[in-house]
Amino acid sequence: MRATGIFILISVMLLVGGLFDATRAQEPAEDPAKTTLGEVVVTASREKEEVTKVPAHVTVISAKDIENSTAQNVPEVLRSAGIHVIDVGGNQRNYNVDLRGFGESSPQNALLLVDGRRVNLPDLSGPDWNLVPIERIERIEVVRGGRGSVLYGDNATAGVINIITKEGAKTAGSVTAAFGSYDTFKTAASLSGALGIGGYDFSASYFDTHGYRDNSNSDVKDLGTNLWLDPSDRVRLHLSAGHHYDDTRNPGALLDSALNAGVSRKSTTHPLDFDKVKDYYIKAGAEVSILSNDLFKLEASWRDRDKESYGTYSGGLYWFDADTQSDILTISPQLIFKEDFGGISNTIIFGVDYSQAEQDYDSTGTSGDIKAKLEKINSGYFIHDDLNLDNNISLSGGYRYDRAEFKYRPANVRKRKLDEEAFDVGINYALNKVSHIYASFNRAFRYPVLDEQFSYLYSSVNTSVEPQTSDNYEVGGSIEVAGGLRILANFFRIATEDEIYFNPVSYLNENMEDDTIRQGVELGLDWQLHALRMGATYTYTETEFDDGLYAGNEVPYVPRHQGTAYINYAFNSGLFIGLDANYIGRRYLISDFENLFDKAESYALVNAKIKYDWRWLSFFANLNNIFDKEYSAYSGLSYEAFPAEPGSYPSPGFNVLAGVTARFGGM
Repeated sequence: MRATGIFILISVMLLVGGLFDATRAQEPAEDPAKTTLGEVVVTASREKEEVTKVPAHVTVISAKDIENSTAQNVPEVLRSAGIHVIDVGGNQRNYNVDLRGFGESSPQNALLLVDGRRVNLPDLSGPDWNLVPIERIERIEVVRGGRGSVLYGDNATAGVINIITKEGAKTAGSVTAAFGSYDTFKTAASLSGALGIGGYDFSASYFDTHGYRDNSNSDVKDLGTNLWLDPSDRVRLHLSAGHHYDDTRNPGALLDSALNAGVSRKSTTHPLDFDKVKDYYIKAGAEVSILSNDLFKLEASWRDRDKESYGTYSGGLYWFDADTQSDILTISPQLIFKEDFGGISNTIIFGVDYSQAEQDYDSTGTSGDIKAKLEKINSGYFIHDDLNLDNNISLSGGYRYDRAEFKYRPANVRKRKLDEEAFDVGINYALNKVSHIYASFNRAFRYPVLDEQFSYLYSSVNTSVEPQTSDNYEVGGSIEVAGGLRILANFFRIATEDEIYFNPVSYLNENMEDDTIRQGVELGLDWQLHALRMGATYTYTETEFDDGLYAGNEVPYVPRHQGTAYINYAFNSGLFIGLDANYIGRRYLISDFENLFDKAESYALVNAKIKYDWRWLSFFANLNNIFDKEYSAYSGLSYEAFPAEPGSYPSPGFNVLAGVTARFGGM
């Protein structure tokens, strides 16, 4: 498969060479780089589109927003957008990012992209949220709702998050060094620039911490590069690559009974557990203008990921030492037609997505030696149309047919084929460049992942678990009510049929007997007055199992109430001061589908950022959990005890990270 991946990447470049010769003499197309950053979003339609013309709740977080926050990684950045972010281990390495109330199944229902490249893995581990260090990020685009299922297929039920990395423009560079609580050390360096018809961006970072708890050490290294070349006005070639290394220790959950008896919140019940990841990727692509305004795109990527894990359970009585090797090849050609007729602007996208994911699992432990080879081959065909009737009213719609073939060795079932359809319709009214209202409906889906179907212990396939589908309804918009003051409101309802979940009683992955309903409202406020900026978000989410064994119960670990608030001020002297707060309401414990246990306690965190820019130096200090709140972001039922009882992963108290960044160029 590796040879196949390299062959595909080379083929991309050869094909582009031929297209370059065919298009050299044509008229130059409009330069997409001239589009204002705040007015575009890539994830909504796989083509640049103004935010106020997208019938969805869209959030764009810029590099400046990230720099002015206390966030140290992508999930912490997303928390500022009002998203429920759960630091599972309390050591900033293992996160659940929950869009619109999917609880413990959120990793399989939110799609993560890096420059449009799918990052979700074909197993229960979901996306790796630490794959891209924040120093490398140009912006993050969040499109809530199931609209992305037509454009990207599997996993996009609750939304799509696209991380856009930096491209080289003017020659610039930076070096950062920081120290903090728990013996934390962080350093990062970057260099970017443009050379005639091309550009580059190189970055490297290193992060090391002992962590808040015993056995929560983390050692992380990242390398990344972006290269682009414009050999003519109508051709763009780009290449990106990255390497991620992560050695993280896992402290495990502490039973509430032990904590109540006086066990230290910093202690561990799993002193030997760890995950070690080596992840490489390379992506090549081309964009070629054809005819007048039309475009042909071709992208291909290859990813090689090796994960070594050691884990214990039942007080160390059982253990496993496993290695999971994943190879993933993707290729995505697209044709984009932009034609106007009778004063109506029309953009139609035809696309194909093909991916082949192979996973080799090799483990030893209490259950003996286990070897398995699993594979998922996925192909999707889609069409999407955006029709602008005038400067204000636009309609959109799309359809996708998707097919997945699963292979298992050794197993009682060798192959399994599944297919699904997705579609969406939307209407949008743009009041101006910053205000719009909309309504939309879409059908989304997700397939059961490899280890929801395959039992490693028995080498058997659970063919009874079927794909889940969701009907998403949404109305909302954002309006600038005064200069610099913007408010937003979105109302959503998601009805999910055959929702896939892990049944803690049968120890099997199953489909819910009837619909799961999620509905709520998302409110936001943002106000900027000269150097002062403030804002807030509030989300109300109501969940219910409609029928069956858990009829009338709430979905575990989904808070009804959550909110964020921030205020910051940039002084003329170069001093910046910011405060932000995050509130998460009470929620039922992970796996408590019967809603039998007390809800996890609510918590509110307040963080502060102080930054001072002096010439080419920037000094900063992040003060996190400044009121030293005692809380646990992740709590669930522990089945290491019998009967099951509540357990939690205690989260860090007050902690600090301070450092300095030196910059040159880019002015």
